[in-house]
Amino acid sequence: MKRRDFIINSALAIGGAAILSGCGKKEIKKAKGQVVRRKFANIDTPLIALGCMRLPMRDGKIDMVELDKMVEYAMSHGANYFDTAYMYVDGKSENAIGEILKKYPRESFILADKCPAYLVNSPSDVRKLCEEQLKKCQVKYFDNYMVHNINKNSLSNYRDNNMYDELVKLKKEGLVKHIGFSFHGDPQMLREVIKEHKWDFCQLQINYLDWEVVNADELYQIADEAGVPIIVMEPLRGGVLCNLPQKAKDKLKQECPNDTQASFGLRWVAGRQRVFTILSGMSNLQQLKENIDTFVNYKAITEKEEKVAHDIAQIIQSGGAISCTACKYCMEVCPRGINIPAIFGLYNMFKGNSAPNASFMFVYNYNALDESTRADKCIKCGLCSKNCPQSLDIPKLLADVDKKVKEVENKKLYVKINILLKRA
Repeated sequence: MKRRDFIINSALAIGGAAILSGCGKKEIKKAKGQVVRRKFANIDTPLIALGCMRLPMRDGKIDMVELDKMVEYAMSHGANYFDTAYMYVDGKSENAIGEILKKYPRESFILADKCPAYLVNSPSDVRKLCEEQLKKCQVKYFDNYMVHNINKNSLSNYRDNNMYDELVKLKKEGLVKHIGFSFHGDPQMLREVIKEHKWDFCQLQINYLDWEVVNADELYQIADEAGVPIIVMEPLRGGVLCNLPQKAKDKLKQECPNDTQASFGLRWVAGRQRVFTILSGMSNLQQLKENIDTFVNYKAITEKEEKVAHDIAQIIQSGGAISCTACKYCMEVCPRGINIPAIFGLYNMFKGNSAPNASFMFVYNYNALDESTRADKCIKCGLCSKNCPQSLDIPKLLADVDKKVKEVENKKLYVKINILLKRA
């Protein structure tokens, strides 16, 4: 081990008020409370990590001041894992997180990025893209680098261009430390991908809702049995598990009064022992503080709480909510620019709201969307569904939402209230 690395690693191991600095780099003043960590490839990794898909925004741009505060707070509490991707935040995420992290010694943080398989047309593209991403992030290497979003549509492209072999080359050259893949497919496909090659890790969508209603439990079991460490994405289902229906809220408050909706969901994921870090897309400092506090004062999920998670998942499922995570992959390919995540988000809030005026507020907020981006503008081309990691039948769901809007608008009460509002 080089002397500089030894000094840095020693500083990181010291608790309390330890200070870490590099030559001309920002000092890291360690807070009293540090997040719990798990071993990955002999590296102590924080159990909570900052996913950089939903960064703080101001006036349509990434709020760099808020992001700087978030990173500083995360680093001081030991949450030094950051995950970005080529297409996050309209292609601006890598530049933003790189600009903030360049202030810190490179050895003080763990940075993960993803090779955009949809842009790979030949094996040589893998290297070109990786080098471009390293430049954007202003680093010489990625700790974790993965094939982004292996699914039924991208699988052949990943195989035809020998992406795994190219990742191995990058690893041998020290441009990446560990190689893996993020996954949005079925169990059989996961078995094939894991069996084909030796992976350092995989990134899976796991949360207590998907555990019950799709196949997250089976995906976890496949990786676990193969001995492949897991990074979790969408632990709160794109915010769905932070906006529970009232019946589910009441259940959680009664059974787990010390938990917020977010802390409960994160603790549940952490209960899967093959998981070594959990990515959470935090959009402001307050969300970050809450999530870090969960893992500073971490309490393992109990058998009773596992039952609570099951019951809440059943409540959500019975309410008819749309399983959208607001990843916006659909919007990348929509020729009409329909605001699909916003539409589904409003619909889900309506389905989980038992208030007498819920229907009116749903349609009122829906009509506040730009008219050209509403559900009735869908031309049913199906490109969105092909690009959806959740395999949602988006055109059908948009048609269902549009139908519900028209049903509410035809009700006499809605018409009367709307007239009154326009007169006000």
